Amino acid sequence: MRLLLTLLGGAVAAAVGVLSGAAGTVLHLRWWGLLLALATAVAVLAWLPAGGVRVAFALGWCAPVLRGVLEGPGGGFLVGADAAGWSFLAGSAVLLVAAVATARSPRAAYGGRADDPGLRGSGT
Repeated sequence: MRLLLTLLGGAVAAAVGVLSGAAGTVLHLRWWGLLLALATAVAVLAWLPAGGVRVAFALGWCAPVLRGVLEGPGGGFLVGADAAGWSFLAGSAVLLVAAVATARSPRAAYGGRADDPGLRGSGT
């Protein structure tokens, strides 16, 4: 049951990341849209528990951002090579790095110590 809730939480976090990343991709050209998108992403990342849910949100956020960098069928870009575009892309990269850097190991997530050898080293 715990695994199912964890997977469901990760799926919901990824979906919220995709939606907010897509909104940020569309609004980043306005100064208030860029600030609002990045500030909201940082606030959500800080609010989520460390681990897979946080990483799922960051990956979901980065998917539409990276899609916006790629050339569309008409030859245009959603995220251009200007100050706003580079700032948005750098902010998204920092968001992903922060999510991965704060991810905990499965042992730490369940209350184990980092120096605990677990079952392998118990000798019993």
